[in-house]
Amino acid sequence: MIPEPTGTTAVATNAGYAKLFAELGVGSLAIGIMLVVLIPFLRKLITDKAETPPVEAATACRAVA
Repeated sequence: MIPEPTGTTAVATNAGYAKLFAELGVGSLAIGIMLVVLIPFLRKLITDKAETPPVEAATACRAVA
């Protein structure tokens, strides 16, 4: 899956590792930006679930009252 640079010296393998870590860095930045963009949507999902009472609790309260 991960290509192994060919060569025996550090100078020969640096280009391969630089490319690999650059791709990992770009991917990490893309995921980070995507998560920052999704913060309002995720926050809305979390607060909507917390404000609506569960169906069982609402029916139990009505039965007791």
